[in-house]
Amino acid sequence: MDAALPRTRTGRIWTYVGDDDHPFTVYDYTPNRSRDGPEAFLQEFRGYLQADAYSGYDHFYAGSQRGIVEVACWAHSRRKHYEAQSSDLMRSTLMLA
Repeated sequence: MDAALPRTRTGRIWTYVGDDDHPFTVYDYTPNRSRDGPEAFLQEFRGYLQADAYSGYDHFYAGSQRGIVEVACWAHSRRKHYEAQSSDLMRSTLMLA
């Protein structure tokens, strides 16, 4: 804590989970939510990237030359189906089941 600041700071901790070939979890701090942090960390990355629906990631998936394949987040998908119950109860409940 910095007593000279009038309030606490808000930053982001980006979590990167490895795979069988890279069995590590890395936490990377940035002072804001801009895509600059993930852009720098993932600069050389090629493969499957599972992330939430944060629009800052969209440019990673644009164009196949980047070599990153988007893998959607089931939690975010499920939430949209849950929210759809107010407009289409039958189909949204079927999807949730």
